[in-house]
Amino acid sequence: MPSSTLTVTIVGGGIGGLALANMLEQANIDYLVLEKASSVKPLGSSLGLDASTLPCMAQLGLLDDFNKTSKPVRQFNFYNEAIESTGVVDFSCMTEIGGYPAMILDRPAFYDVLLKKLPKHKILYGKRVQSIEQDTNSARVKCADGSAYTSSIVVGADGAHSIVRESMYKELEAKGKLSASDAEPLSFDQHCLVGVTKPLDSSVHEILKRELCDFEIVIPKTDPFYSIYMDLPGDRVSWAVIHNVPRSTAKTSEARLTEWGPDASMEMADFVRHQPSPFKGLLLGDIIDQTPKELISKVMLEEKCFDTWYNGRVVLLGDACHKVVPSAGLGANLAILDGVHLCNLLIDAPQDSQEIIEQIFANYYEKRYKIAQAALVNARQFGKVMSDRGFIAEMVRKVFLNYIPDWLTRWSNAQRLQFRPQLHFLPLVPDHGSFKARPQEPRLFVKQAVST
Repeated sequence: MPSSTLTVTIVGGGIGGLALANMLEQANIDYLVLEKASSVKPLGSSLGLDASTLPCMAQLGLLDDFNKTSKPVRQFNFYNEAIESTGVVDFSCMTEIGGYPAMILDRPAFYDVLLKKLPKHKILYGKRVQSIEQDTNSARVKCADGSAYTSSIVVGADGAHSIVRESMYKELEAKGKLSASDAEPLSFDQHCLVGVTKPLDSSVHEILKRELCDFEIVIPKTDPFYSIYMDLPGDRVSWAVIHNVPRSTAKTSEARLTEWGPDASMEMADFVRHQPSPFKGLLLGDIIDQTPKELISKVMLEEKCFDTWYNGRVVLLGDACHKVVPSAGLGANLAILDGVHLCNLLIDAPQDSQEIIEQIFANYYEKRYKIAQAALVNARQFGKVMSDRGFIAEMVRKVFLNYIPDWLTRWSNAQRLQFRPQLHFLPLVPDHGSFKARPQEPRLFVKQAVST
């Protein structure tokens, strides 16, 4: 059991923050979640989970709810602008490899599942963080409404434009300890328009009758964007239109980027609405018109793996320390896995001294940083395959979609899905994958106790 004095303040009520809250709730570690919004606004398109995180969701008693609100992913179908097939990437092997299928569900459903078992009084809304102070005994979060919260540690799970990271980096910069890379701004890599439609007519659109979800991906030859369609439970369609920014201009500071927010850009919608879709008789514009305006978001997405994840009693999690573009659907899984590793360390902490906290954060960074870096590269490469234009790009896509052998696809998925950690303080769920998961990481403080 954890030290009875250990307490956690989680800044950010997104996927990573709420997933960690569920873990801390089961671990009997005292925590609070501070969310800047006045209520949960799960905008955006959809999110995916796979065998890397589903064992943990099973431990937390959330798997059945995720199964009920999602569809298993079978494959990616690629089309040109005439909706002619250009290739298929089969992901059905992931079920056999990891013991669980990849699944897709919309963001509101995802949030509903994560919030279901959390006590309402532990999630505080309208808490816009202004500053974080710390000493060798505690960390204190001050909010714009005059409230303040003191705890053993502060976890910044507040997204790509993290206030916690900003506060931490200001402190490090003042001491001359901020790396040149961390001082650089995020690169603006993608414009993204996303939404979830109202129920469509399944008698007209055969795609909606499938029990499994295929990603339908349309890559035009000349238009500088591509679109992705995912069928959801309830005859709805999650869609995304992505325009990759050239690397040469990706660091140009255009305007303050927003997180997933309610302001949809009709300018971008008008720019893309002429594109055909895989749905019979519907253009992309028709799909957009079938989407409630409050469920449409236009954002700019970034990518970066920061060098510094912690300082003293403050630590970062999820997009706050490793922001990946959504091309490969890795963001939610990465944030949840961060939480698994951090919670496993916290539950074993013999006390909440500065020395112990720094050991926890150092181990967390050591184990998670390289995995996050690899995920960023994978997402970038997958996005490049879909977004690049020109003769060479078309040849690369043709090889990728039609000539990659099945054994290589299986090997690639097996390499990523070998990381399937579980919460060691809860009963472990059986490993049904044909490729067994890597052994659980040695328990840091148990190992130290044995060695001494």
